[in-house]
Amino acid sequence: MIWSFTRGSAQVDIEVRRVGEPAVFELVVDYPDGSEEVRRFTEPRKLVRRTLNLQRRLIRQGWIPAGPDVRPPNTRPSTPPPQRFAGPRRLWSRLHKHVSERLAATFGF
Repeated sequence: MIWSFTRGSAQVDIEVRRVGEPAVFELVVDYPDGSEEVRRFTEPRKLVRRTLNLQRRLIRQGWIPAGPDVRPPNTRPSTPPPQRFAGPRRLWSRLHKHVSERLAATFGF
C-alpha cells in the first residue's frame, strides 16, 4: 500500500508491505533527494503508529497528501471530492481514519 505526499514539485512516497513471513512488515519512505528509509516491524500496532506519526509530521511540515480522495485546501476540482478539508487538523483526522482502515483491510489488523 502506497501513500504519496507533495510539496511544490517534490514528492515523498510511503509504502507499507508484507515481507516474507506473514508477520513481518516493512515501512519504506522514499524522499525527494533519492534517499530511502526502511524499517521492519513484527508488531502491527507499532507499524500503524509509526506510519501515522510519519504522515502527521509530513502534514505539519507542509506536505499535502496526494490522491483521488484528498486535495489541498482552497483548490476547486471540476467535480467535488467526497469531503472538503478545512485545514491540517481535519486533514489529519481524515487521513488517520483512512490509513487505519486501509491497513486493517489489507493486512488484517
